[in-house]
Amino acid sequence: MFNLLTISYLFLGGAGAGALVVLGVLECANVRRRFARLPGAPFRIERAFALPDEFFARGWPVCFVALAAGMLCLLVDLGHPERLLNLLTSPEPSAIAVGAYALAVALACAGAFSLFELLDRPRIRIAAVWTVAALGVAAGLVAVVYTGVLLQGLASVLFWQTPLLPTVFALSSLSCGIACAFLGAAFVETRHPFTRPLARLALVDGVLVAAEALVLLAYVVWALGGEGTALAAQALVVGDMRWLFWGGVVLCGLVVPFVLERYLTHGNSRTQLLWIAAALLAGGFALRFCVVGAAAYDVTQMPGMLFGLTM
Repeated sequence: MFNLLTISYLFLGGAGAGALVVLGVLECANVRRRFARLPGAPFRIERAFALPDEFFARGWPVCFVALAAGMLCLLVDLGHPERLLNLLTSPEPSAIAVGAYALAVALACAGAFSLFELLDRPRIRIAAVWTVAALGVAAGLVAVVYTGVLLQGLASVLFWQTPLLPTVFALSSLSCGIACAFLGAAFVETRHPFTRPLARLALVDGVLVAAEALVLLAYVVWALGGEGTALAAQALVVGDMRWLFWGGVVLCGLVVPFVLERYLTHGNSRTQLLWIAAALLAGGFALRFCVVGAAAYDVTQMPGMLFGLTM
């Protein structure tokens, strides 16, 4: 039903949109210090997430590349670029059209911030930064949710017919967004220590990872309890895809980063951030591969079994 390009599109689009949300929020937390230089004591959130300028110079290109690669996978998967244009200009609204618009706006916002950093931060009004950041966060949140809604909207697969799917994809995308931020932070060269803001960001990701694990557990339990979805869930838990599910999704994508984030140190933070980012991103890709691949075991894809169920 779906190929590797579609899975890559779901992963890169979600990770890039999640990175846009994370970086947009962090940009707002640092905007007064970076652009306005306003007098007076900074707010609590500004002190908690004060990050050097080099962090944004590394993080925004990572976000832009992820979104651009996701859009490229979508175009290649469609086969003809004009199909995307027809989709965007269609008078009938659809989930994929809304998602495509959101990804286009997200790509534009990430590109604007990346260009700003490339030009060595020219003079710009603080209101413009707030506007682009807010628009980017809004578009990123829509794109984050859309990657799961796209699958849920396909009625041909019972395994996808639950709100738990968009929820687990959204949590995974935000976690992958933090991973992109960690990936950029690992290459920041500055004498000023900024481990504490990253440690607080790791705490936020710990909450996301824990919530993702709970929702994923609920998703699997729900699928195991349904006649039409049990085979797909069994394929993940004890069947053909069990090694990728338990090793890639659960161990690599949830357990390993959650443990590593609890032991983030100042002296070796760069290496730790690279490992955490790699584990989160690998787990995010494995999650989408497993969810999409499990559809082949759905009863709706097996006419004989579906006929037996209806009888």
